[in-house]
Amino acid sequence: MKFLEDKEIKEDCSDVRKFVERMITKGDIATLVPPVFATYGAREMGTVDVGKVMCSLVEDFVPVGAAVSFKKGNPLLESFNIVMRRYLEAGLLEKLWTQLQHQALLSGGGRFREADGDIFFSFSVSNLMPAFVVLLVGTVLSSVVFIVS
Repeated sequence: MKFLEDKEIKEDCSDVRKFVERMITKGDIATLVPPVFATYGAREMGTVDVGKVMCSLVEDFVPVGAAVSFKKGNPLLESFNIVMRRYLEAGLLEKLWTQLQHQALLSGGGRFREADGDIFFSFSVSNLMPAFVVLLVGTVLSSVVFIVS
């Protein structure tokens, strides 16, 4: 009780995003937020290597989940369960999360950059050309060996 009486609030902890940003930029505090949220905040800020900036615990202290409730006997319950099961089994949640992370990385790309090697470029067919040449040469050589033998 004595500890609680002497304790005074020095920082306002209502904005979690602000504390994640402070944790990444200054490194003087630690927060108990899910690692996915901290990683998203770091990428949104434009941090190049998230693993060097912050360290997270393996265990999740704050479980994140969503629930949808239906009234008992609702005819939509079974069809909703089927749709959600297919949605999760198809990997659409991971795809959406990956797109969100990529969008955050691109939106924060101009804030913090490394000196070398942090260049974004357009990926085109010319980047894949050596792989197709090796595939074509391998196909021709294996066909020649098959016909000769």
